[in-house]
Amino acid sequence: MLSLVSMFSLCAAVASANAQLSTPIRAKIPFDFTVGDKKLPAGEYTFSRLSFLNTTTMLISSVDSSTHLVQSTFGAQVLTPKNESTLVFHKYGDQYFLEQIWTGGEQEGTQLPESRDERSTRRQLGQIQHTNMSGKVMRVETVDIVASLL
Repeated sequence: MLSLVSMFSLCAAVASANAQLSTPIRAKIPFDFTVGDKKLPAGEYTFSRLSFLNTTTMLISSVDSSTHLVQSTFGAQVLTPKNESTLVFHKYGDQYFLEQIWTGGEQEGTQLPESRDERSTRRQLGQIQHTNMSGKVMRVETVDIVASLL
């Protein structure tokens, strides 16, 4: 029993030494959006990255504390960083999917994996375009929302 407690204590110490919490950012999202398999209502949210051993997780919480979500992510890089902290969404018609999170002035950001819902929506859009005779082309749009550091 003592060795089990010692092992747990050692694991907890290693975990806390390897975990890093980035500076959270806050943004007011004016539309409903999807993160992973969860649809979130429009509102004000905080976004925090937690790096643990070689994995990165995004903690997303509504400011009113009604919504909490944990999403696996991976790193993204740009040569020229944005001046302001920014959330990047893919927009298909009236559906929005969170794609990236950037902290102003940093070359490294957070990329969210494409969700099953977004893949399905993209495929459906391709089928609609194939059969659309009106001449209108619907495509994915990119929408940026400026955020602030907490």
